[in-house]
Amino acid sequence: MSISSLNVLMPSSVKAQVPDGRYEIQPNNQIFFYPADQTQNAIVVYTGKGKATHIINYGGAIYTAFEGGSIYRSPDGQNLGGGGRTTKPYPGSATVNKMLVCQNALFTAFKGGYIYRSPDGLNLGGGGNTARAYKGTGEVQRMTCTNRDSVITYFVGGQVYESPDGLYLGGGGNTQKLGGN
Repeated sequence: MSISSLNVLMPSSVKAQVPDGRYEIQPNNQIFFYPADQTQNAIVVYTGKGKATHIINYGGAIYTAFEGGSIYRSPDGQNLGGGGRTTKPYPGSATVNKMLVCQNALFTAFKGGYIYRSPDGLNLGGGGNTARAYKGTGEVQRMTCTNRDSVITYFVGGQVYESPDGLYLGGGGNTQKLGGN
């Protein structure tokens, strides 16, 4: 007699956990997971039709943004495109340009402008506790988090801003212009 699979029922008090390792988007739209302990080869964790553009670990969950909109949150690193325990904190149609974890918040920059700062990983396109950190037409090229926990935003065209509070990422408030026209 052989056992081909084993289902283990976990008590409802056990919290789902993202395993240690890294997620990597493949050219064929699959997503691979590489365990940190290197005891296994890469594991295919997504084989859907949608093309993932960004994967980020925030608040103990994996956030996956897809081309053409939609961001999914997986508390256990599985079902990255929906299903199981995965939820959809952004159901919209705007494509994500960049995502950044800084200041204990998740920053989401959408193509065509608008950057949102979510302290709880919910409502990534605005609403709830999420604040709009940039409203403009400048396209974000890159975002980084400094060792001082400031957000540096690099815009296409060369403008660079540093925000110590994660607000006014394109200038204003406490934000300082570091370079550009």
